[in-house]
Amino acid sequence: MDHLHAALLGLLLAAPAGTAAAGVAWLCGLPGDGTRLVCVADVDPAQDPPASAGPTTAVVNGTRFPLDAARVYTVELWSPPTDPDFVRLLARATICYRSPACQVTVAPGPWLAAR
Repeated sequence: MDHLHAALLGLLLAAPAGTAAAGVAWLCGLPGDGTRLVCVADVDPAQDPPASAGPTTAVVNGTRFPLDAARVYTVELWSPPTDPDFVRLLARATICYRSPACQVTVAPGPWLAAR
């Protein structure tokens, strides 16, 4: 298991329960080379696997929003990021699109250190 998966698993286990009522919360991080953003839904592993996040609000290039919380999503960046605020905005726009109750947290790491 690489460092990103270990960090995301740690965040999942440490996150407070009860996010289902407010919508799906997503955790994203940049693995070693910083050229992709990997996002997973923050769900309680003790509960049943997440069902659909609700009714479809949009379909973009075949992808339905809100996203399926049971899947892992990867966004290719092509090069390491230089602007942490842009990475946070990209994560929110890509994962949530027009899903009003969606939340995204980007895990801290060397690529998101203040520059």
